[in-house]
Amino acid sequence: MKALLVAYLDAVGLSEGVQARVWKKAQLTLAQVRVLRRLAKQPQTLGEVGAELGVSPTSMTRLVDRLEERGLVQRRRDGEDRRCVTAALLPAGRALVADLPLLAGTPIWHAAQGLAPRQKKRIAQAFNEFVSAVRAVELAETEVSLN
Repeated sequence: MKALLVAYLDAVGLSEGVQARVWKKAQLTLAQVRVLRRLAKQPQTLGEVGAELGVSPTSMTRLVDRLEERGLVQRRRDGEDRRCVTAALLPAGRALVADLPLLAGTPIWHAAQGLAPRQKKRIAQAFNEFVSAVRAVELAETEVSLN
């Protein structure tokens, strides 16, 4: 267990350089970039994006507030259910996501390039399994706190 948690903290530490790079280039946090990337696929409700990213409704609202203030995202209320709010990328947001090479040229990118396809697949699968396990625990804790 300890080895897994130490490896996780080491991996998280790698994101600090990426965060500095993204902030310098676009004045965006990694959380904001994650929201933009999700919305680049298709418009989604704030609840859907928040659930995918493991972000609380309050934090999701704040993230979208900031993106909307910058003209990157637009909110739309559902015509049938006014409580349902969908977010969609605006052209400026779409351009930013397309132009923002998050990892290209970084040590993370170069290290990934040097791995064999089998290693890339194994590591990606392990990351995805761990993220899924954490999200399942978060969901269970949310359900318990709501009851």
